[in-house]
Amino acid sequence: MELPTRLEFEITLKDARISKRLVRDLRYVPEEIDSANERGFLTVATKSGNEGVLLFNEKIIQYSLDKRRPNAAGRVEAIICDICATWQRGTNSAVITFKKDAARTISHLVCADLDCSLHVRGLTNASKLARTQIREQITPEDRVERLRERLGSIVQEL
Repeated sequence: MELPTRLEFEITLKDARISKRLVRDLRYVPEEIDSANERGFLTVATKSGNEGVLLFNEKIIQYSLDKRRPNAAGRVEAIICDICATWQRGTNSAVITFKKDAARTISHLVCADLDCSLHVRGLTNASKLARTQIREQITPEDRVERLRERLGSIVQEL
């Protein structure tokens, strides 16, 4: 993915239906984004990390992100990310919520860092641990394609 410049990003946000408060609070610093060429999508979050926008296939989608909370036993269960199929410890998991319309939302279990593009390419420690946990034997290229398909179907739901 080619990263947009700050000016391109701001112009794109003006054309999207994103709340003005969120647009004001987003932190987009392209110089700080590692492995830009390895990303199939980009997330830009606020300073708190609870909200942001997801850029995928020239679409901008507003989201909210909530870290998962411990159960009655005080543990946060491990998950398999709905976007990249990476196994994540409970503390590294979150729930991402997209607004479908004024009354409905769609939520998915995801990696809390939203670095799914890097996880499927095996560029993170979490990805290496996940491959041993779920014993997956497909190539990185197939994982990248699966990520695109899964994220594409999520975007279509909206």
